[in-house]
Amino acid sequence: MNKRTISSVFFSAVIISALLLSGCAASTPTLSPDQIMTGVAQTVEVDFTRTAIARPTDTPTPLPTPTNTPMPPTATFPPTNTPATPAAGATATTAPGGRDAGVWVSSNPADNSNITAGLPFDVVLTLMNTGTTTWTTAYAIKFVSGDRLGASETMTMPYEVPPTKTVTFTMKFTAPATGGKVRGDWAMVNAAGTSFSSFYFEYNIVTP
Repeated sequence: MNKRTISSVFFSAVIISALLLSGCAASTPTLSPDQIMTGVAQTVEVDFTRTAIARPTDTPTPLPTPTNTPMPPTATFPPTNTPATPAAGATATTAPGGRDAGVWVSSNPADNSNITAGLPFDVVLTLMNTGTTTWTTAYAIKFVSGDRLGASETMTMPYEVPPTKTVTFTMKFTAPATGGKVRGDWAMVNAAGTSFSSFYFEYNIVTP
């Protein structure tokens, strides 16, 4: 409550007190100035009390405290390595002084070529030494199964073949008299006769 409101209440109380005194002069004793001031003060105090009760308290509303929600950790998987698939028929054999290994490079005529029935034909075969040993003339290629087509069962290396080098054979075949598909499986063997790689020939025999 401001000063202007207090002054208005004070003077109103004085006027009311004076009117009451004048109206009741015959029966009520005259009040002294000190008594009048005391009554006014009590009136003002009661008014202040009522105002304080009616007015709400200015209490600030507390703001919610922010919280951090932890995020679940992201799983990390270690990288994996996919092993390479070895070429068909390519194997390796440990031999004294190194490792025997080899691969088929080419055949001419190529596999699945048409060959006339009943006639001889030559196939140029190329192989590569992919091991760490030198193929001596004691190494050979050897027939394993299928159609041999009249070739020798075993053919030794025509010369020594160091690692990373190739060797060429001329295979002397004869086509069967009847038509159809033929296949012969062969192997590379070392001086001890142990196989360390394989390959095959496959042709279509056609009748004239």
